[in-house]
Amino acid sequence: MSLIDTDLSFDPRDPLFPSPAPGSAPAGPRWSVQVFTTTNGYGLRPAEPLVEVDRVRVRTGYASLGRQRAVDAGAVDVEVRAEGGVLTWAITARHDEPIKAVKLLLRGLPADRLAEGWWAPNTGRSQLHHERFQLEHPSPDWATPWVAVGEEPRCSTLSVRDPQVRRHVLHVNRPAHSPEPIVELVHVPAASARETTCRVPEIRFRPDADVDADLDEHLSFTERAHGLVPWESRTDVPDWLRDVALVVTLHGQHWTGYVFNTFAQMSEALRFVARHIDPHRALAYLPGWEGRYYYAYPNYRPGPDLGGDEGFAELVRTARELGFRLMPMFGGHGANAVQYPDWERAVMRNDTDRYAELLNRPDWDSDRSGEGDQVFLNPGEPGFRAHLVESISAIVDEFGVDAAFLDTVGYYFDDPRHDVFDGYRLLVAELRRRHPGLVLAAEGWWDALSGLFPLSQQWFGTDRDLRKPRVLSRYARTTGHLAEGAPGPGSTGVHEKGFIPRPPDVAREGHLPVVSVVDDTLAEHSAELGAICRWAAENAPPQGTVLPRITP
Repeated sequence: MSLIDTDLSFDPRDPLFPSPAPGSAPAGPRWSVQVFTTTNGYGLRPAEPLVEVDRVRVRTGYASLGRQRAVDAGAVDVEVRAEGGVLTWAITARHDEPIKAVKLLLRGLPADRLAEGWWAPNTGRSQLHHERFQLEHPSPDWATPWVAVGEEPRCSTLSVRDPQVRRHVLHVNRPAHSPEPIVELVHVPAASARETTCRVPEIRFRPDADVDADLDEHLSFTERAHGLVPWESRTDVPDWLRDVALVVTLHGQHWTGYVFNTFAQMSEALRFVARHIDPHRALAYLPGWEGRYYYAYPNYRPGPDLGGDEGFAELVRTARELGFRLMPMFGGHGANAVQYPDWERAVMRNDTDRYAELLNRPDWDSDRSGEGDQVFLNPGEPGFRAHLVESISAIVDEFGVDAAFLDTVGYYFDDPRHDVFDGYRLLVAELRRRHPGLVLAAEGWWDALSGLFPLSQQWFGTDRDLRKPRVLSRYARTTGHLAEGAPGPGSTGVHEKGFIPRPPDVAREGHLPVVSVVDDTLAEHSAELGAICRWAAENAPPQGTVLPRITP
């Protein structure tokens, strides 16, 4: 059962407080607050708010959820201000126990907007959801904590201005005890920094928004907070990356040991691709080059069954002679406990540090159960981070590859021992210090992560398009995901998805198309492979083109 399917089975009886009227608009939504420690959740006691022309202030104590008893454990201070057509919540919660989350609940949002649905900048063109959904940031599914409700030009917007990378949850539901939808915005302090006082970052609601202006205001904040730099000004983007028009995924060895392409066969594929697109415009991406995909993690040397060190060196020479750039794949978190004896020191822990989190256990061998030795390790742990740095550096120094792809780093984990984003930051800083020209790419993206990785993978589909592409393209570029099906029946190669028919190519702002090469691609689907390469060449900007900064 997913978390979105769980809810209280009773009415928490939250007292509702008023909002000041933002400008000429009618009174804002009614609101309440809930506070959560590691042992329980709490609502507020009813209180008489101090209501002024442009603000409402409430100071009150706690009650149990459902208000069956008062709880003497601290207090909550809330001030809601109205200025320039915007409502801003400032919330400070104090409790005798460390606070793990604070939730703002909103009721009475414009009914006409709610009926039209919600959308985030990185969701599809259609409405996201209506009365029941959940988004979490930081995550590839909610790239920045900004969301709109309604259809342009008449929208309301809700956003969080957090200067740090911390978890936020937007949950919309209409429980049986409520005659209207309840919009929840949950702030989750880092588990490594829980205290008995929690100051929630600024929450902003604009009832009648100029959507583009409001989003750009939000993006300006994230630029300052997370050091985001426009794509044209990034110093970690070499000229060759700016000219890439196609990513060619050369699948190596599956977890089971099945070989899709040896290094010699990868060279043959590059020679074929070079006949259909200028190799200087293509980046060759190598998943499963280290041998058994994920099984060998986190030991990164050229796989013996693919040709070993000598075969890999020959592949690099072939790519250089033709003009291709190479990007082998490394696991940002994934590890086989058998391969890394020190795994318990670095394994992701739950938020109370009581057990290891088994976060990703695919069924690699199709016995219909997840594999038992796959664990996720935290790059925030110094030993594992040093292992990744040395592993990547060795391949760069010995073979001269141009880029390194870090798997799964688009996912955020709240490990109380080591801040995972700080681990990403330190990992990137050390690799750039050692290899200033090395391009670093990530699986997935969100606002602060785009400041570290100029290239990332993006799932596309009916609900994963970019409604406002500049949330990404202003700062970075994406390419298709590893599991985008290869020409023909759609094999996903070393990935666990099996077969997924390859979607039609569509030109998207800031996105590099991808094509996969598996075991039968050259032999049986070369015509389709050539056509995809030619399409990418024909639809790419001219070489040396610097796209203008995107403006609304």
